[in-house]
Amino acid sequence: MLTGTVALTMALALAPRGEPPDPVPHLDFRAPAEMAAYAERLDRVDRRRIAAVMRLVGLADPGGAIRIVLAPEGSEIANASPAWVAGYTRGRGGVIVLFPERAPSYPHDSLEELLQHEIAHVLIARAAAGRPVPRWFHEGLATTAEHVWGFGDRARFVYEVARRGSVPIPELDALFDGSRGSVIVAYSLAGAFMSEMLVEHGSDWPARVLARVAQGQRFGEAFRSVTGVSIATASDGFWRRHRLVAVWLPWATSPSTMWSVITLLALLAIVQVRRRRTARRLQWEMEEGPDAAHEL
Repeated sequence: MLTGTVALTMALALAPRGEPPDPVPHLDFRAPAEMAAYAERLDRVDRRRIAAVMRLVGLADPGGAIRIVLAPEGSEIANASPAWVAGYTRGRGGVIVLFPERAPSYPHDSLEELLQHEIAHVLIARAAAGRPVPRWFHEGLATTAEHVWGFGDRARFVYEVARRGSVPIPELDALFDGSRGSVIVAYSLAGAFMSEMLVEHGSDWPARVLARVAQGQRFGEAFRSVTGVSIATASDGFWRRHRLVAVWLPWATSPSTMWSVITLLALLAIVQVRRRRTARRLQWEMEEGPDAAHEL
């Protein structure tokens, strides 16, 4: 299903060793004194991974510095954000806000991965020249660039689809604006869709789409020009490939189905017990002889 993406994302994430590093945007950390240790830690982020994301989105010019604001709990900016949000990118100017004291949630496993994710958002916006790009594309590509799509992501995908069923890709943007549960579903589906698109259309298809968007083409038109299909058609194809997960798994795990299975198993158990009793009775009759059998 998504196994081919592992090798692909590893190739994208790591630049060849031994070669001069590609130019990447300067990371300008802004942090109060109590956040200094976090700033030093995050400043050690692997620049080769940032360069790999630039290649993924087709960005040759790194552009200006990316400002990274580290906000402690209790600050005005932290109080204005939901407690489960550990970071976000603000505006087109490339300002990233992180809350280091909050534990990152899916799809981020660490603060460093969260930073990589948010940097990817800035680079995607720059590759598109600030023109509109759907949230599902933004988040799916940033998630893929952030870490290798592994077993945990596939398990999360199956779990979320079993709970909610199939969701057309164009409708994912609305989920990103919902509750924490909706956001998790949206991340999982966007990451799965993007991973498969990278395998199907090659690692350069996001860069080609973003280049057309930067030239003034609408995203939907750019998507069709590069892939040969509309977003809706690509979404339908994705869910056809996952029909077992999207259709049968939610049905199999529904309460009515579970009760039906339990009832069926109970009936089968009753039938099995009766068969055993009948066999045991016949055995007794044979042991007691034909006269006893005739009396019964």
